Amino acid sequence: MQKFSVPCIKTGDFAKLCNTNKRTLIHYDEIGLFSPAYTDEKGYRYYSENQCDTFFTITCLKEIGMPLKAIKQYIDHKNPVDLQTLLLQQQKKVDAELEHLRRIRQVIDTKLHLIHTGEHLHFSDSVSAVSLEDFPEEYLIVSPPLHTSDHEKIFSAIYQHIAYCNHNLLNAGHPYGAMLSTEELLQGHQDVYAHFFTKVIQPPNGHPWMLKPAGMYAVIYLKGNYYEADHAFQTLLDYIRENNLTPGTCCYKEAVLDEMAVAHENQLVTRISIPV
Repeated sequence: MQKFSVPCIKTGDFAKLCNTNKRTLIHYDEIGLFSPAYTDEKGYRYYSENQCDTFFTITCLKEIGMPLKAIKQYIDHKNPVDLQTLLLQQQKKVDAELEHLRRIRQVIDTKLHLIHTGEHLHFSDSVSAVSLEDFPEEYLIVSPPLHTSDHEKIFSAIYQHIAYCNHNLLNAGHPYGAMLSTEELLQGHQDVYAHFFTKVIQPPNGHPWMLKPAGMYAVIYLKGNYYEADHAFQTLLDYIRENNLTPGTCCYKEAVLDEMAVAHENQLVTRISIPV
């Protein structure tokens, strides 16, 4: 400790205090961004404790992407009004980054939940046993109505739906799904799609969406090709009929384990559900 008008410490000690290194402090001094309180005749640098907050603020601004040159421009002409303007600008950037990270976290949580679901299923050949599951209400971004089995129209609608969700940052980690009319299924039309949908976490104001109601659903899981679901559909409908259940108007078909989770097509898992 040296005897100055205010208590000061050496560069190495100040670096430890601020969780940085001497090289950074020397570089900041050389570019005129952050200089020591004192430099003695031998060139040794000394920093005061009241410089800690300044260094901490510089570090925070740098970590959120503000260039050192821009930080220096402020430091060279600092005043309370400009500091307030600077901090408000950076606050908006931080809020945007937090929202970005929140969406990434939601995708991670969704994928983990889907993996957990897929890992605990048992299959006989390519389908699971039918079960009754109590589902909460869900919010679905929906495509314009299709009611077609035309493959070109179906694939065009899929791509348009995915593009819409991605462009509007509506993807919460759920693979897109398809809605089919139960009436069409009962008539054997298992390739007639009504809508495509993507699940989101909360009501997406300003976007085309529908509420998937909470309640009991008859559910079967398909292992293998998503489009080769005839046997799964028929098994599910047979179960509903044999147990004197009344099916709802819509059937929901959605991926549980998709190409991101498994290496081969025969390992894909799809959930097919009908409210009863």
